[in-house]
Amino acid sequence: MEDIAAEDTQSFNANSDICQQLLTRYARSSAAQHRHLCATAAATRDIIQSSSLPLTPISYFAATITSLSDSENLDSNALGALTSFLAIVLPLVGTAEINPEKAGDSVRILVTTVEENGNLGTSGVRAVVKCVGVLVAEFCNSNEWDSVALGFEWLVKFSLDKRPKVRKCAHDCFLTVLKSFESSAMLNKASKSIYLLLKDQMPLAKEMTTSEIVDGAKSEAMSKPEHQNFLYLLNVTKHVVQHLSPKIRVKILSQLLKILGSRFSTMTRHIFDVISAIFEISGAEVIISNAEEIFGSLVSYISSRENNPVDSVLFAANLAKTALAKLHDGYINEWTTYFAMLTESLAGLLSSNGDVALQTSIILRELIDHHIDGKSLLTIEGQEMEDKTTLSAEFKAMETTCTTFYNVLSASAQVPNEHFFSVVAFLFVKLGRVSDVFMKPILLKVADLVNASSADASEIKTLQDCIGSAVAAMGPEKILALLPISFSAKDCSGSNTWLIQILKKNIVGSSLQFFMEHIIPLAESFEKGSHKVKKSVIRRDLQAYAHGCWGLLPAFCHQASDTSQNVRALVKLLIPFIKEGSFMLEIIATGLQELVNENKSALATDPESVQLTEVQTTEIHDELAMDPDTKSSHARKIARKNIKALALCAKKLLQPLISVLFQSPPETRKHLKGAIGCLVSICEASVIKDIFIASLEKFKLLDDIREHGEVESDTDGSANEKESRGTNAKRLIILDLASCIIEGSDSDLVDLLFSVIKCALKASDEVGQIEAYRTLSRILEMHSWFCSSQFDVVMDLFTGTKSSANVTLLENRFACLQTLLIHALMRNTDGENTQAFLILNEIILTLKDSSEEGRKAAYDALNGISSKLRSSSDASSDGLYHKLITMITGYLSGPSPHIKSGVVSVLSVLVYSDPDICTKTPDLFPSVMELLHSKAIEVIKAVLGFVKVLVSSLKPSDLHRFLPDIVDGILRWKSVHHCHFKTKIIVILEILMRKCGSPAVKAHAPDKYKDFMQSVVLNRHGKGSSKEAESKDTIPEHSDSSLGGQQKRKREESSAMSSKEEGSRPWKRKMEKKQNAGTESDLKHRAKHIERRLMKRQGNNTNNNNNNNNIQTPNVTSKFNKLKKLATNDRN
Repeated sequence: MEDIAAEDTQSFNANSDICQQLLTRYARSSAAQHRHLCATAAATRDIIQSSSLPLTPISYFAATITSLSDSENLDSNALGALTSFLAIVLPLVGTAEINPEKAGDSVRILVTTVEENGNLGTSGVRAVVKCVGVLVAEFCNSNEWDSVALGFEWLVKFSLDKRPKVRKCAHDCFLTVLKSFESSAMLNKASKSIYLLLKDQMPLAKEMTTSEIVDGAKSEAMSKPEHQNFLYLLNVTKHVVQHLSPKIRVKILSQLLKILGSRFSTMTRHIFDVISAIFEISGAEVIISNAEEIFGSLVSYISSRENNPVDSVLFAANLAKTALAKLHDGYINEWTTYFAMLTESLAGLLSSNGDVALQTSIILRELIDHHIDGKSLLTIEGQEMEDKTTLSAEFKAMETTCTTFYNVLSASAQVPNEHFFSVVAFLFVKLGRVSDVFMKPILLKVADLVNASSADASEIKTLQDCIGSAVAAMGPEKILALLPISFSAKDCSGSNTWLIQILKKNIVGSSLQFFMEHIIPLAESFEKGSHKVKKSVIRRDLQAYAHGCWGLLPAFCHQASDTSQNVRALVKLLIPFIKEGSFMLEIIATGLQELVNENKSALATDPESVQLTEVQTTEIHDELAMDPDTKSSHARKIARKNIKALALCAKKLLQPLISVLFQSPPETRKHLKGAIGCLVSICEASVIKDIFIASLEKFKLLDDIREHGEVESDTDGSANEKESRGTNAKRLIILDLASCIIEGSDSDLVDLLFSVIKCALKASDEVGQIEAYRTLSRILEMHSWFCSSQFDVVMDLFTGTKSSANVTLLENRFACLQTLLIHALMRNTDGENTQAFLILNEIILTLKDSSEEGRKAAYDALNGISSKLRSSSDASSDGLYHKLITMITGYLSGPSPHIKSGVVSVLSVLVYSDPDICTKTPDLFPSVMELLHSKAIEVIKAVLGFVKVLVSSLKPSDLHRFLPDIVDGILRWKSVHHCHFKTKIIVILEILMRKCGSPAVKAHAPDKYKDFMQSVVLNRHGKGSSKEAESKDTIPEHSDSSLGGQQKRKREESSAMSSKEEGSRPWKRKMEKKQNAGTESDLKHRAKHIERRLMKRQGNNTNNNNNNNNIQTPNVTSKFNKLKKLATNDRN
């Protein structure tokens, strides 16, 4: 009768005849158990019908239980069939249809049946166990112990059965019964019953503690059934302990701790599992009642790690960590007693190899993080050492813990591993400013190891990282008090100089005053010492130490604690170094940027993320005691004071910095420009304007600019070429300065900067033009008002200047055009948008450039425009984005294949970035696919590239709507051998088949291509059979997981797109050039006339002889009919 007791009763209907349901299901089965079951059901139905009772579940139950009450004469098959049938029927009986008294009688009958019939098989016992569980849980009186006692205890008994299936079933039923007890009295009695069973097994458990696992084999003692039963009992206890009363949990925990030895035994893991379950659901009251036994047993087990499996030792460590956290969270001071005990036992594990040391370090760091609070220990900082003996237990626990780590460090013959130092470093961080009170010996010992020459490079790095944590925690003042850096005039050497680089990386929140009073004198002592020695090696070392000390300036500026008080003194000290143009320039520039930018960020950032250090170190305790809102407000107040102090010093710093900028070579200007830029951002605009005008006068460049910023005419031509080169060089320096001061400029200064930019763009110097475009790009981005008021002027400037093959110049020009195009779209939301078409023309024509770098710059510009429009929070940006797509799509109606292929490449880039545009812009896809009817090879090649990007980017659910047009459109070109069209088409089809399924793709192919489609399917499945291919591709892939393998192809498509555009063979290039010659020349001719007419309408009399822009005005909508009419008239 195997598995009949486990029949899924939910598949039976309580409102229909159960016997008929069984006969319908098993009548044709040849299995013996099914025949016995059907016979039993039929016999039971006859009994019910003979008594004229309804064929309901309760009737079947009553008849079956009556048959079981007289089961002495039944054989094993009949008995098994009866119990299995009862297990099917009983769950279908309605609630309250069996009264508690009858349920109790039924339980006794079932128990007797099992006890008196030893020939009942496993499936029969399982069926009886299941029935007893249902009766006790659902029908017996759950408020009277006598009603449930027999069934409850019997289920517990069979939860220890040697047969796994019976044991599992009894265990599940036992849990169900236990959960059904609602009254505390019943729960207490059930809990007591389990506890007494466990207590009775304690003598046996003590015997088992001597049974250990030796060489992976169980000892002979474990083969005894009673020993196995105890392990089963522990497993039951683990699962039911959460339902037991708290009082019983404490007693069970106490009993288990008595049999938990320091050596591993067979039941150690089972005991740990039960203890873990108790800890998980218990509070501090359960832990405190057994605290001494808990930590004594667990620490003893951890300390005996050599004799115990590693995983069990780590499990014990985690148990102890959990128990300690319960005590700490319960505000019970006893945790301090056991914290040091536990860390001492774990510290020895850090010397283990591999994963053990790593896991131990994690446990220790979690212990330290949960229990140690440096803020609460700050009160001891001002106390005398003799008073510290009266301090809290927390202080003493911390002192003992640090002593433990020091002892491990001292006793080690070698440098400990990185896991040990990761814990020590974390301890420094948690203790913070009071680290010197507890960890001074450790710090000195680590420093000795650094000074020792025996350590290798990896060990030195570990040691230095540990000391770096100490620097961040304690501050450089305390570190240098314990480990002073000094210069010895006697032997011209330095001590602890290795500390300089560690300080540079880890100082935060220190004092500018300390830098001026201690670090600068130290740097000067090294510098003076270097002048006295004769050996060049020693001289270079001392100079390096001096430079290293000066190099600490940016670190001391990082979240400096006294900026507003001491920045003036610092500036006074630094200005001479700036004027000298010494090695300090980069250091000073970086330090000034730290000071300004951090305080600006503190004012601009969300208050919760502000992390400025308190000004007054004497107020640190008050600051730590503040609530977060008050603290962040206090930090912003400090930042405002700091910015005010820095602004007062800015003008004094700007003048020497700008002077040095003019004298420095281009490669050294980066940091100077950064410093100037951040200082300008906090200055008044009038100060910046005066400085800039003074700089123009210094280089005599004001003569290049007329009133209102118009450019002087160059009447001398090439006669003054030498003078022109000098002017270009000066202008380049001024542009460097201009790029720094954009942020703090007002409208007058921005107009002046634009005048300089116009001069540079009109000049022939490409280097100056690059810087001019870069500066103009920043102006357009940072000052939107300028873009609005001077848009036409800027566009005239771009129209009158030539593009260039210089990639850097092209990139910066396109950076300007991105902002201008977006603004052009915003300006003309309804009318004709000539300026936007001018910009698009330039970018599209560059896409057809022979230079790969030029094409990449155009692609990047298009991506930038698309990204800005899509990421904008402006509600109108979505409409602008779709307007841009519509404008680009309109170019597809032009006559030139050269332009068409370029536009398709543009659309490929946009689809790659935003695949949804094909669904949001319905006309885009049909317009591109219509080009497959063209005969121009260049256009077809571009369209196939577009289709490949599209099918790679779209989700399968979106791809289905385009599937018919794609398949029909590309298959017509499979026979053309130009440009590997067939290979491209096969790749596209394979992607489609992977995403949509082969049947779906083949269904849209015309009949004449069926053989070709079948060959693609076979090729995709490795030349397998057609039947296999069909079966594998029946279900389309609709999940996004199919996109994972496409990312590489998408990247390849994007990177290779431009090379494919121009990568054809020379003979093919000539053929295409011949094909497109007429249309392109016609386009250029018409473009010049269109532009001339448009400018005439706008009243612009600018000379257009140098305008080489190729303008094609596309037929987008009826709103551009005027441009079409102009083009028609010119052609006629």
